Amino acid sequence: MTIERSTASEAETVALARTLAGRLTGGEMICLEGELGSGKTCFVRGLAAGLGLDPSAVCSPTFVIWREYDDHAPLKLVHVDAFRLSGPQELESIGFDELLAAPDVVVAVEWPSRIKSALPARRIDVLLEHTGETSRRVTLTAPRELAGVLE
Repeated sequence: MTIERSTASEAETVALARTLAGRLTGGEMICLEGELGSGKTCFVRGLAAGLGLDPSAVCSPTFVIWREYDDHAPLKLVHVDAFRLSGPQELESIGFDELLAAPDVVVAVEWPSRIKSALPARRIDVLLEHTGETSRRVTLTAPRELAGVLE
C-alpha cells in the first residue's frame, strides 16, 4: 500500500510522523530516504513524539551511527543513520539483528539504500521530497501486513 501526503512546514511533517507513530505497536522498521535537508530527522522527531518520547532529544546520529531513545515509554525508538556505513556488513557490530528482533523497539533508518540488502521486507518506506522551501511530498509505502498503520 502506498499513500502520498503533502506537508507545508516542519510542524506538519512532525504531525504526520506523530500520527504514524501512534499506530505502531513495536517491532516495526521505518526507512527514511530523501536528499539532505528533506526532513528525515524531523520525521524521526515526530515518531518520537508519537511514541511518548522527547522529540527535542532527537538529533541526527550521523557520527555515532545510532541513538536510542527510551524515556521509560512502552516503546523505545532506535534511530540509525546508515550514511557513513560502507555496507550492510557493518550492521553486525551495532547489534542490528537484535534491534530488529526486539518487540518493544521501533527502528528508524536514515539512508536505508546504503544497507538495502540487510533490510527486512516487513518495513515502512518513507520518501521525503522537496516541493518548496518548507514544503515536502511524503510518500509512505508498506507491505500488506503493515498497511493498517498507513490508513
